[in-house]
Amino acid sequence: MLKRGCALIIAIAALSLFAPAAASAQQAWITDILANPSRNWNKTVTLTGQVQTVEANPAGTTRGTYTLLDDSCPTPITVRSNDLPPAGKTFVVTGIVIQDPASTAPILKEVSRTTPGMSSTMLYLLIGAGVLFLALLAVFIILLTRTKQPAAAAGAEAARPRAQDAYQPPSRPVMPPPAAAPDPARTMKIPAAPVPDKTQVFLSLGADLVVEKGPDKGREFPLHKYVTMIGRSGARQNDIELTDDTVSKDQASVYYDGAGKTFSITNESGTNPTKINGQPISGPTLIENGTLIEMGRTVLRLKKN
Repeated sequence: MLKRGCALIIAIAALSLFAPAAASAQQAWITDILANPSRNWNKTVTLTGQVQTVEANPAGTTRGTYTLLDDSCPTPITVRSNDLPPAGKTFVVTGIVIQDPASTAPILKEVSRTTPGMSSTMLYLLIGAGVLFLALLAVFIILLTRTKQPAAAAGAEAARPRAQDAYQPPSRPVMPPPAAAPDPARTMKIPAAPVPDKTQVFLSLGADLVVEKGPDKGREFPLHKYVTMIGRSGARQNDIELTDDTVSKDQASVYYDGAGKTFSITNESGTNPTKINGQPISGPTLIENGTLIEMGRTVLRLKKN
């Protein structure tokens, strides 16, 4: 609403200031009227020029004709007036272009005549426009002040301390109750590690698996069990743990036949094959001294003592 009021005030002020200028007649030149009389018949024009000759008709009265000369040409135009001006002075003459019955030449029927500069009518209009603008400006300031007052009152109300916002002393910290002493009857006892009944006997099968390629290159694993599980660290507890991430956690197992003193290997991975001398195996395969066992990036060799 406030923005609409501002726009209305500005529009009225602009109309008040520029309306007098729009109401004035169009400025013309004598040379244009004399050269093109047919285009100016019955038009209201304004001429600024110097009075040359004055002729009363009838004699002894203020009625008659006078000639007006401007800077556009050396030929003056005749002006018919009911109030003849003095010769030699410059005036701003507004009149209607008509045809002289005696000579058919264009003459000017005077409507008004003022001295150069601001006319009294124009001055009164400008004063009135200024007064109107000041009045509208005062109304705008009053409206703006009334709009700000409720907002200031609301801000003061919000800044006023409320009863529930009054200072309250900090409360004492609540201390946790003391921990109860442990009950010996309910204390959990950690079972001791089982002690083997007898010392385990290390059985050497007379063969080792030597890593010849891969992250564990150079390591040797002696075969001392009838079933030796090979793979990466995981849920299954492998006898030979490799750090190669391309080896499965359940990669393969080596079996020892005590009767024939032979070794065989079985692939147990579903993703990474186990190869013997470059060939993938699908079931138990005998391995001998010097056999190459390939799994992932790791290559092992069976080495008998």
